[in-house]
Amino acid sequence: MVSVRRLVGVVVIAVVVAALAVVAAVGLVPLVTGASTYTVLTGSMRPALPVGTVVVVRPTPVERIAVGEVVTFLAHDPGTSATRVVTHRVIGIDPGPVLRTRGDANDAPDPGGTVAADVRGVLWYSVPWVGRIPSTSWLLVAGGVLLLLVGASVLTPGRRAPQPQRAHQRR
Repeated sequence: MVSVRRLVGVVVIAVVVAALAVVAAVGLVPLVTGASTYTVLTGSMRPALPVGTVVVVRPTPVERIAVGEVVTFLAHDPGTSATRVVTHRVIGIDPGPVLRTRGDANDAPDPGGTVAADVRGVLWYSVPWVGRIPSTSWLLVAGGVLLLLVGASVLTPGRRAPQPQRAHQRR
């Protein structure tokens, strides 16, 4: 029969491994490969990229981008100098080249076009839900310390109570 202590230990190890995998996917891999991470803030790319998904994009020359690929770019708000980061699908390429884009859940294409200087990269992979986790540093540190403490307590062999000594009988 599996003990509760052993079961909790397995669960803690699984949680730690999953947390490390997420950290590697959204932090380490992009850092090492020169990719960038962005969080999807709206539902314009549902169902492929729901709100809270972290997208990892690789810098790609605009000449190598094809229709159907998902790109992250700077969109310029009309009438202002404000920009925002958008992740949408390429639906056409005009001379220049200028990318025409649209969110999968949107009925109309994005206004204007996206020039090469505004393209941040092409979607490499995505990690769902991670963008919904609060990114406050103290929360991450506290969570890490808690995981370490729970893991250490579960994985540390328990001390057994001393067994009463039996008197040796001679025959």
